Amino acid sequence: MNKILQTDGGYSDEHGLPPMSSIKRWLVTTNHKDIGILYIITSLFFLVMGGVLALLIRLQLWLPRAPGEGLLSPFAYNQSVTAHGLIMVFWFLSPFAFGLANYIVPLQIGAKDLAFPRLNALSYWLYLISGILLGTSFFQGGTFDGGWTVYAPLNLPTFTPQVGATSAVLALFIFSVAITSGSVNFLTTIHRMRAKGMTLFNMPLFTWTILLTVWMMLFAFAALLAALMILSADRILGTTYFSSTGTQGSLLWTHLFWFFGHPEVYIVFFPALGAMAEIFQTFTGKRIVGRKWFIAALVLVTVQSFVVWMHHMFLTGINLEVKTLFMITTIGISLPFDLMVFSLIYTLIKGRIQFTTPFLFAFGGLILFIIGGITGVFLGAVVLDYELRGTYWVVAHFHYVMVGGATGLVAGIYYWFPKITGRMYDEFLGKVSFVLYFIGFNLLYFPLFVAWETPRRVFTYAPSLIPWHQMATIGGFILASSFAVMLYNLYVSISHGEESGPSPWKYASTLEWALPSPPPLENWEGTPTYENGKLEFLPDNIKTDGGESTHE
Repeated sequence: MNKILQTDGGYSDEHGLPPMSSIKRWLVTTNHKDIGILYIITSLFFLVMGGVLALLIRLQLWLPRAPGEGLLSPFAYNQSVTAHGLIMVFWFLSPFAFGLANYIVPLQIGAKDLAFPRLNALSYWLYLISGILLGTSFFQGGTFDGGWTVYAPLNLPTFTPQVGATSAVLALFIFSVAITSGSVNFLTTIHRMRAKGMTLFNMPLFTWTILLTVWMMLFAFAALLAALMILSADRILGTTYFSSTGTQGSLLWTHLFWFFGHPEVYIVFFPALGAMAEIFQTFTGKRIVGRKWFIAALVLVTVQSFVVWMHHMFLTGINLEVKTLFMITTIGISLPFDLMVFSLIYTLIKGRIQFTTPFLFAFGGLILFIIGGITGVFLGAVVLDYELRGTYWVVAHFHYVMVGGATGLVAGIYYWFPKITGRMYDEFLGKVSFVLYFIGFNLLYFPLFVAWETPRRVFTYAPSLIPWHQMATIGGFILASSFAVMLYNLYVSISHGEESGPSPWKYASTLEWALPSPPPLENWEGTPTYENGKLEFLPDNIKTDGGESTHE
C-alpha cells in the first residue's frame, strides 16, 4: 500500500485513517475535512442547547412575572439568559463558521490541509473541552449568572460565589486559547499555502472573509484572553484587579471586553457574508459587481471594527468629546457596509436568479442584517443611546445583527452540503425550513422593537406589552421548528439523498467544485496551479518552484 509523508512527519496509508464509521478515526484525525465536520456537528449540539435555554426564557416572558412565579426562579432565569448568550456567541456561531472554514478554505486555495494539522486538531479538542466544562458548570452550584458580557463587579466571587461561575470563566479562557491557535493556523495556511498563481485578490470571497476574520480574532481574542486571565486570578488567587475602589475595576473590564466584543460582531458576520457572496455569484450566474471595492470594504471594516468599542460605554463617565468621536466612528463603519450591500443587490439585478434553498437563506440573511444595521444606527447616537440602552431595543437589534447576519451560515451549510456529503438535501424541506425560519425570526424579534421599553434581563414588564411578548414567544417556537426541519432534512439526506456529483450547481466556479464529492483525503491528485492563467495540475513529485516534493 502506498505511503505518503505527511506534513507532521508521520506516515499513513493511501487513505491515512480508519473508515469514517470508526470511532477511532474521529479521535485521532488531523485531516482538515474531518476536523471541519467535528466542529460543525459539535456547534449544532450547542445550537440545540442554547435554543432550549432561549425557549425557557421566552416561556418565562409569556406574562410579566413576580419573583418566584413561572417556570424559572430568578437565579435560574439569570443563569439561562447568561448561558444562552455565552453558548450562542462563543460555542455556536464562531465554531460553526470555523467548521465550514476548516472544510472549505484549503479546497478553495488548492492546499492539501491546513499548515499545522495537529494544532488544528488541538484547537477542536480544546473547544470541545471548554464546552463540556461550561455544561458541567450548571451542576456545580449553578453556572455564571451575571450576563453574557460578564461585567464587573458581578463577575467577582462577592456577587457570583458559586464554583460553577468560576468553571464558566475557565471555559471561556480555554475557548479563547482554542480560537487563537486556530487563527494562527488559518493565517499561515492562507498566506503561505495558496496554489501558485492564486494571488490574494484572486482568492474566493469566502476565503477572503475567513482571512480577515482570523486577523480580527488574533487581536480581539488577545484582549479577551488578557481580561479572562486577570478575572481568573481575581476568582482563584484572590487578587483585586476588577474590585478596585470606585469604578476603575468595572471600567477596566468593560474596555477589555468591548475591545473584543465589537470586532466579535464582524467575526461572526464576515464568514456568513463570504458564504452569501459565493451563493449570490453561483445562483445569479454573475460575478460580484465591484469585486475589488467589495474586498476593499471588507478590509476597511476589519480596521474600523477596533475603533468603535467605546459606543458600548456611552453611559459611563467618559467626556463628551470622546463620546462624539466614537459616535462618528460608529456611524462611519456603516459606509463600507453600504457599499457591500449595494454590491450584492446590484449583482442580483444584473444576474438571473435561481431560487434554491441556499439562495433564499442568503437573501433572507441580507434583509435581516440590513434591518439590524439600520436599528443599530440609533444606538450609535449618544442622545438616543441614553434612552435605549438597557432596553429590549438592544436585544432586538443585537439578534437581528448576530443571528440575522449568521443566516448566511445556514445558507452556507445547504450550499456546501453536497460537497461535504456527496448527497443532495431535499429541496422542498429546505424551502419549508426557510419559510419557517424567516416568519419565526421576524415574529420573534421585530415585536421586541415595539416592546422596547421592557427592561433588559428581567422578566417583569408593563402589562400593556403582553401581546408583543406573547407574539415573540410564538415566533420563538416557529423559529425552533425551522431548525428541527433543517436538521431532519440534513440527517436523512446524508444516507438517502440523491448523489450530487462533483458540482450540482451550474455556475459554481470556485476550486472546491473541481473535486469529487466528498473530496478524497488528500484533496488533490497532483498539485493545482494557476501559473499559466488557468487551473492546471502538476504531478505530486514536481513542485511548482522546481524543487523536489515531500511526497514519495
